[in-house]
Amino acid sequence: MGSTAPDSAPFIEIEGVSKFFGTYPAVQDVSLSIRKGECFALLGASGCGKTTLLRMLAGFETPTEGTILLSGQDIGPVPPNQRAVNMMFQSYALYPHLNVRGNMSLALKQEGQSKAVIEERVAEASRMLDLGAYLDRYPSELSGGQRQRVAIGRAIVRQPKIFLFDEPLSNLDAALRMNTRLEIANLHQALKTSMIYVTHDQTEAMT
Repeated sequence: MGSTAPDSAPFIEIEGVSKFFGTYPAVQDVSLSIRKGECFALLGASGCGKTTLLRMLAGFETPTEGTILLSGQDIGPVPPNQRAVNMMFQSYALYPHLNVRGNMSLALKQEGQSKAVIEERVAEASRMLDLGAYLDRYPSELSGGQRQRVAIGRAIVRQPKIFLFDEPLSNLDAALRMNTRLEIANLHQALKTSMIYVTHDQTEAMT
């Protein structure tokens, strides 16, 4: 299911994609188009291949069959670190020895971005996610919801063309899930960036 997007031209095109692990078909003959700026939810039960499809988009898995196009170009040969894609997993995967600022800025430092650019992007992401008061805290000093926002902020600062969310709220309690799903929906409205959101929760998908 997809939200209304201003650009009707396909931005991501998945054409006849299958993924086999041995003889087991994790994903079988999937074709779909996603528009630029669209928030697209993949809803299904555990084990139906949603995460595997995201991993192929991110470049962590290679399709057994089929093609994945981004803006009309086959991204199959493009390594994961060169794709304009950022994937957020179920776990927060924050570095415990780095504070919030360090976790959010690490990838930019590895890319060789200037100090000014790093400070500007971290400040903007912190403002959007209400993390300004927590930049000097470490993951162990944060709540589950705050750690999830840091993980999202770490993706935002890289300014990817596509956000991939893999069951990002599964580790949160019911109240935090409700708040965070609304924050993600508001974030999409602010960034206008394409998002693919995997979940088994219909309420989450509709939000």
